[in-house]
Amino acid sequence: MKRITKFIFSSPMTILLLSLLALVLGLATFIEEAYDTETARQVVYQAKWFELIFFLLILNLFGHIRQYKLLSRKKWAGLVFHVAFIVIIIGAGITRYFGFEGSMHIREGQSSNVIYSAEPYIQVIIDENGRTSEFSRPFNISSLGRNAFRMDYNSEASGKVEVSYKDFIRNAVQAIEENVPSGKNIVKLIVANGDGQQEVLIEEGGRKSVSGLNIGYNNNDAGNMLSLSEENGVVRFISTSDVIVADMSMKAVDTIAADTITTLAGENIYGLNGSVVHLTGFYRNAATKWVNGTGEGEEKGTDVMLMNVTVNGVVHEVAVPGGPGYILNHQNFDFENIAFKIGYGEMPVELPFSIFLKDFILDRYPGSMSPSSYASEVTLIDERNGLKEDHRVFMNNVLDYNKYRFFQSSYDQDEQGTILSVNHDYYGTRVTYLGYILLIAGFILSLFNRHSRFYMLGKKVSEIRNSRKALTMIPVFIIGLSLVSYAQSEVPKPVNAEHAEKFGHLISQTFDGRFEPVHSQAYDVMHKISRKDEFSIEGRGDMNAMQILIDMLLYPEFWKQQNMIYVREKSVRDIVGIDGKYASFNDFFNNGSEYKLQQFVEEAFRKKQSEQNSFDKEIIRVDERLNIFVMATQGSMLKIFPDQNSTNNKWISIDDKNTLQPLTGAIGIINDDLQLSQLNYRNIMIAYLTEVANASSTGDYNNADKILGYLSSIQRQSAGTEMMASESKINTEVLYNKLQIFIVLRNVYAMLSVLLLILAFVDNLKIKKNSIITWALNISIGMLGLAFLYHTFGMILRWYLTGHAPWSNGYESLILVAWGGLLAGFSFIRYSKITLAATALLAFFMLMTASHSSYDPQLTNLQPVLKSYWLIIHVATLTISYGFLGLGFFLGLMNLSINLFKNRGNQKRLDLIISELTSINEMNLTVGIVLATIGTFLGGVWANESWGRYWGWDAKETWALIIVIAYTLVLHIRFIPKMGSTYAFNVASVIGFGSVIMTFVGVNYYLSKGMHSYGAGDTPVFPIWAWVVILSILALILASGYKQKKLSAGQQDDMINP
Repeated sequence: MKRITKFIFSSPMTILLLSLLALVLGLATFIEEAYDTETARQVVYQAKWFELIFFLLILNLFGHIRQYKLLSRKKWAGLVFHVAFIVIIIGAGITRYFGFEGSMHIREGQSSNVIYSAEPYIQVIIDENGRTSEFSRPFNISSLGRNAFRMDYNSEASGKVEVSYKDFIRNAVQAIEENVPSGKNIVKLIVANGDGQQEVLIEEGGRKSVSGLNIGYNNNDAGNMLSLSEENGVVRFISTSDVIVADMSMKAVDTIAADTITTLAGENIYGLNGSVVHLTGFYRNAATKWVNGTGEGEEKGTDVMLMNVTVNGVVHEVAVPGGPGYILNHQNFDFENIAFKIGYGEMPVELPFSIFLKDFILDRYPGSMSPSSYASEVTLIDERNGLKEDHRVFMNNVLDYNKYRFFQSSYDQDEQGTILSVNHDYYGTRVTYLGYILLIAGFILSLFNRHSRFYMLGKKVSEIRNSRKALTMIPVFIIGLSLVSYAQSEVPKPVNAEHAEKFGHLISQTFDGRFEPVHSQAYDVMHKISRKDEFSIEGRGDMNAMQILIDMLLYPEFWKQQNMIYVREKSVRDIVGIDGKYASFNDFFNNGSEYKLQQFVEEAFRKKQSEQNSFDKEIIRVDERLNIFVMATQGSMLKIFPDQNSTNNKWISIDDKNTLQPLTGAIGIINDDLQLSQLNYRNIMIAYLTEVANASSTGDYNNADKILGYLSSIQRQSAGTEMMASESKINTEVLYNKLQIFIVLRNVYAMLSVLLLILAFVDNLKIKKNSIITWALNISIGMLGLAFLYHTFGMILRWYLTGHAPWSNGYESLILVAWGGLLAGFSFIRYSKITLAATALLAFFMLMTASHSSYDPQLTNLQPVLKSYWLIIHVATLTISYGFLGLGFFLGLMNLSINLFKNRGNQKRLDLIISELTSINEMNLTVGIVLATIGTFLGGVWANESWGRYWGWDAKETWALIIVIAYTLVLHIRFIPKMGSTYAFNVASVIGFGSVIMTFVGVNYYLSKGMHSYGAGDTPVFPIWAWVVILSILALILASGYKQKKLSAGQQDDMINP
């Protein structure tokens, strides 16, 4: 027993538990992808063995407090964050067992005091001789593994009663089979009311309740409002209230008095008690069976749970419609003299107070249907305390009352109702938040505590550097980079560049409602069509994107002849009939009409994404470029005219019919100068283009400039200053486009990474410092520092221009990772200059990836849920941590590469360099895991403040947690016997980065069930180049390990045979 206890409290047990946790968490995300979210929750997240892992972790952490004497003053920092993890796990346990989540739906002008549970519940109510018993428990259906539910009840009259789960059928429909032995007659009805239309099957002797309308068939229950009977195949009815009867055309209308027996005819419809009843079928000696209705041609059904009700050994099967996403609705039936009510779905819970919805407000981006924000104006009513308070609930602004928290979640399609998510987890949330605070405090204390490992590693690096000064110079190996340059394509003579620049300062509205200068749109269009920003054509000179955009409006036929549409794949170029990588618009058509790619485009789009090969994808991309080209020549992308009839600030382009409407009011005065036949947008634009065409010949742009001024005035007067960007902001965005900051930085980082690698290695390997090398190294570091500041300036510009933090999409996240990597490199500059070379290389690869066509650099609006300061802090902290972890990856690769160049003559010297860089890497990864952990849990805070759940096991947050676990293992690998070498640590730092890649790329594009997925449709094919990279890294690890083992064996031989 003592040995077991000792192992539970040991470091190997920590490694084992963390490894197991990371493995099952990763597995759970793939189970979710293969099956569904509920299956992952049932099989992993809600399993008892999963809880056991966390319980053992708590015991293990308590054991560490004693084993490593963390109660001593020198180790208080370690104590704090060990206790923090214990508190966080306890808080999660409180939430798991005592927390409650649900939603409240309220229509405008109405109030509600009912919330519906987020989890589906099975509820069984048994009524026997006036004695009622109720059983409820949450129950999720798993597509993998065993679903089990059983409830036992002892009946005074009938003995043992058992209710158990039998099966669950998704999208089920009822199939009816006649002439079945022991079958019963069945009446099939359609019942429609304010809740919708529902098909109802009633067996003889049975009874159904549909939205308050109780219908019985040969059932004498006193509560029946509509009683059915049958005689010689004719269905008859009697009602407790008057019934309105009409034929299907609603032409013949009559009233049947209450308590009158009447034929229920299939050609008529019957109205009573707010419902309409229609007979659709009568079946003799029939039986019903629930079957899956997803087959081709089948009607869409409903999810159904089949339950077995057993009374004294007699079994009755009952079908209970419902499940996740369904409101719990009871199925009422009598069996063996016992009345049962069984329901499955989101269970209603009554609150002791109510919320009244005064108004639901939805704001959209100007000229767009995309929501900008939405809010609920509500009144909180608590009659117990005589309370009546007005509140405004909107995204990231909650309503707290009576330990319940209400969040703006969604809204009705007609925008006349709101859906509030509700969280009741007062104590669990606060305990967890306490754990977060302790965690951050512990990390900060650990980084600055003079007795921490982080501080000791810094001292160790200094000692290693001093040891290296005693060694002689060794040969230097250099890893070179080859830069690929692309030949410039040729393009035409420009419209005057100065005038084109003025046109670029006009405002255009994007598809999502953002107002941006035409200059931005021109560069976006040209980049999408040709992947270039400027062209040069013999006889017309150089032209930038703005000049080309105007010229395409003037001379569309000319531009259809120019080779400017980018085609990468040779197979597609062969179909088009071109030799180079650029085709003209006319190249895509035979005899001016037949589209050469038509057949291939249709075939490519018909394929699933996972089945599309490189050829199909290139066909789709080229077809998209062709369509953008057409839109550019037609002017349909230039939405520069405020629509006078729009209620939400929509702007229109020249090809819109509304540009023909006359302009009136104060704007009309400009026609005194223009003398147009009718003053409208289209005529103004035609006049402008005519003047530009003339000016390109005469060189006099005065008239064109004047009309441009009129257009600018119309834009600002019509739209209003509150909607438009200021003049200075427009000028800044144009400047941002021209600077191409991150393209320039990509090339700068590429050059500096190579230069720094050479200089830093030479500087580190020399005994005697060379002033020229030192001077060149310092100059290179200074240049990298300036590039880092320029990088920061570019991010600040994007923030200013978009109005939100520049890490809201894939492109911006890569930019932030590059910035975070540079920050990591400069953080450790006093320990080693080599880290700066690695971090410059990381920044280059990040910006090179960002410039790939898969990532769009376009400035865009932000979704409402992302407008949160918690999100800004969460994403910034987490993404910057990727920079530190990425630097750790490169330092690990660098150390493994150095291993390959070791021999008996230089081994001692290279071992010192590896040891120094490994210690720096450990410090770097320590900072990285601190930021990753804080960022991950701040994401929980954001989620909790936004929609009431700080942890929901979404794939993204699960993999973010796996990052924390993976790097915890990396930093604690030295505690595993025979795994304390620098080689093991560097291998771990390289492999650990796979968790970051999975979080950053895999979750976004390969796990489609998560909230953070960017992918649509089928999962994309894993690229071949990625396999090449993975296999190359594995080869490096194996080769480095072999070299390490070979040298170690040689050292042992030397000791045996000196």
